Amino acid sequence: MKLRRNALVVGGAGGIGAACCAALASDWNPIVVDRDGQAAERVAAETGGRAYQLDVGDAERIQSCIDTVERECGDIDGLVFAAGVIPPAQGPSQVDLPVWDHILDINARGAYAVCRSVGLRMASRGRGSIVMLSSLAGMMPTPHLAYGPSKAALINLAGALAVYLGRQGVRVNAVSPGPVRTPVIEASYARGERDPAVMARQTALGRVITPGELAGPIAFLLSDAAAAITGTNIVVDAGATATLGWNLFGGVDAVLAGLPS
Repeated sequence: MKLRRNALVVGGAGGIGAACCAALASDWNPIVVDRDGQAAERVAAETGGRAYQLDVGDAERIQSCIDTVERECGDIDGLVFAAGVIPPAQGPSQVDLPVWDHILDINARGAYAVCRSVGLRMASRGRGSIVMLSSLAGMMPTPHLAYGPSKAALINLAGALAVYLGRQGVRVNAVSPGPVRTPVIEASYARGERDPAVMARQTALGRVITPGELAGPIAFLLSDAAAAITGTNIVVDAGATATLGWNLFGGVDAVLAGLPS
């Protein structure tokens, strides 16, 4: 019988994190960690996992939480860092230093604190895989002044940790999604801050992606099938980056409409 390993999903009660727990449940023991303890309990019950409450902005709690997880569940062999805050689009007049610090504290500092703690444990055992959730906003300028830099940090961090930990058998990668229909984004649509139709038009597939479609590549990167993949950033965006040059010609729909039938 194949041994079921432990996968720690930080931010595991959110849309993408919860989808990851569901995708991992067939081969891994999902350990759901989230600042919303009740939501973490719900996802754990749905996926046959364990739940723990943690706010990654509380650096002093991170180490003790991971200590508790390994004492109660055993070694962590897989880590998905999917925690983060997504603010509305804001410019420099809105993003003062406290706002900037809060976003970077959760999205970048929290990621480093968790990945460092778990990664060093993995390295001491000679095995493990880490996946950090970045974003297309980390690869190009967007109206999200602080969010983008916080996600760019994760792409760079994944590459650096991949080299530092690689000789000890630990792989580290990033995944950058395009527009995903998570509950947070759905709420943004409802408030009129974004238009899903506009986002869909900017992709090659003509639609936005679901959390489950993102969970599959993340589960693959954690698996032994990706044993030679480390230090990379995989883009899952329904072809949004492929259409960027088309916008100079009026957008995908305009170009396709002008082609001979």
